[in-house]
Amino acid sequence: MPLGTVYGHRRYLSPVKSFALSLAAVGIAASVALAGSPSRAAVPSCAERFPEATWRTESVGPISIESSALTQALADRFVGEIDLAAGWILDEIGPFEVTVCLVGVESTFDRTRWVSGSQRFHAYMDMDSRLFAVNTDRTGFVGPASAWALAHHALWQHGVEGGNPEPISSVIAHWYRARLLDRLDLYHVDVMVDNFFDTEAVISWTADRQTPTLEWDPETNFTAIGDFIDFAVAQHGTEVLLESDPRRWSDIEAEWRVALRADLTGRTTPTTGWIAGVSIALAIVLVALVAAAAGIYSKRRRRRRPPTGEAIPGFFSE
Repeated sequence: MPLGTVYGHRRYLSPVKSFALSLAAVGIAASVALAGSPSRAAVPSCAERFPEATWRTESVGPISIESSALTQALADRFVGEIDLAAGWILDEIGPFEVTVCLVGVESTFDRTRWVSGSQRFHAYMDMDSRLFAVNTDRTGFVGPASAWALAHHALWQHGVEGGNPEPISSVIAHWYRARLLDRLDLYHVDVMVDNFFDTEAVISWTADRQTPTLEWDPETNFTAIGDFIDFAVAQHGTEVLLESDPRRWSDIEAEWRVALRADLTGRTTPTTGWIAGVSIALAIVLVALVAAAAGIYSKRRRRRRPPTGEAIPGFFSE
């Protein structure tokens, strides 16, 4: 699937904001390319961090990408996916910096430093060091994992001191992952069905904080909750992505659940009619079963007993 057409990253932006953010992006890229950036100087490259491996520079800028032991074609694929996700995040959250290290199958990168899931290296990020490293053994998980990690980095750099609230930060990251996979429509169907019986806000969106480091397995990092952020942004704009007030998120969750019910049933008010409907249906089925059982019993009683034949001579003794 052509990733460039998956999801319009300016869907939620006004023309004025889109233009302003574009100018900001151009300015940031130009300043980095021409004069360098003080903050970039503090972000080491993959080659500096992991000298045991050989690295090739794939992209230079606020999002710096290096690869180890990858063919150029495969590296270009990953760079395209990362650039697509980074473009959305830049427009919708704001400028951020991170060094991305793509580790190929034959790389001499020391995989034993981080293990997760099946006790092997999958993906790792360090928000304080502005680092994201990912194993590219499973090519289909690299782009989605990158979108998830880059969103966390951006939220960390734009959020409050000590980390952005959780689980909302991870849910926002799942929204970007779902967009890269073009699965938001599918996920919307999933959450509509799951929400049939509940329309009240139940999630404590700011109960925790992001952790500065994380090792995880992108192959098990799947959830449909990104649909919540899709609704929140569509209704309240991209500014909500940096919202840290738990009451605001709970209010949006309640709106979202009512909207899910409306999409599924065609009504916005909580419906209890299904209880009466199910009761009537069960009563009809029960009456039908009783009638069928009575009919069978009556039929068996009316059935005439066949006449008994003559005894076989000599079979019985007197």
